[in-house]
Amino acid sequence: MRVFDIYQHPKYGRQAVRRGFSWLAFLAPSVWAVRRGLGVTTVFLVVTTTIMFDIAQLAGTWVSSPISQMVLLAALVVLFGIKPGFFGYRWHARVLEEEDFAFKCTVAADSRRQALRAANDDLFNEQIHVAAA
Repeated sequence: MRVFDIYQHPKYGRQAVRRGFSWLAFLAPSVWAVRRGLGVTTVFLVVTTTIMFDIAQLAGTWVSSPISQMVLLAALVVLFGIKPGFFGYRWHARVLEEEDFAFKCTVAADSRRQALRAANDDLFNEQIHVAAA
């Protein structure tokens, strides 16, 4: 099960934001930010990803071994992806709060869809819900 924070907007409805590490934000931060509509964060991540590939290309001219080049690229992906991986969901929640979404509850569920369904259930009166499989 995954843990989701549910945010409510009077006009746009509910959004579920997962907690924890984001593998997509780690591996492809720019793509992840675009999919979440993160605006300024997207621009920042596009710039840093471009810089990462520029560094890899420049270092590739100094390192002649293909294996060394792959290790260098993997190290750069880890270096540039670690912060988006750990902080990505928090950035998404912050943007929702800036857009007047209010925190409603926390739900443990297998998927976003299931978390939103559980948050709509009127049987829950607490701040933490567990969605049954």
